[in-house]
Amino acid sequence: MDTFPQDAREYAKDVELPPRKQRGWVHEVEVPMRAGEDLEYETEHDEPGDRVQFNIHSHQGAEVSYYAKSAESRASGSFSAPWDGKFYLMWENVSDDPIRVRVRAARR
Repeated sequence: MDTFPQDAREYAKDVELPPRKQRGWVHEVEVPMRAGEDLEYETEHDEPGDRVQFNIHSHQGAEVSYYAKSAESRASGSFSAPWDGKFYLMWENVSDDPIRVRVRAARR
């Protein structure tokens, strides 16, 4: 797991996701945010698009809330934190091949 530090304005990384069910096949970035803070994001991987599942989620006890989901090879958008807390960008390789994922995110 990586962290997008609270005091950083931007985050960018290339991640190599191993084939599904191997160590590292899921990658998360923890994003601490303040209520009302916006996060703009762009993520992409090589075609075809259904090989990686991307989401933005949070945990409150046993409850998991999802704010964005995509299985496309490119996804972008903006997310506004509903409360102070930790939110997570997550990529899951659902294929049998390694896949390179690129992500860029910025707090606004």
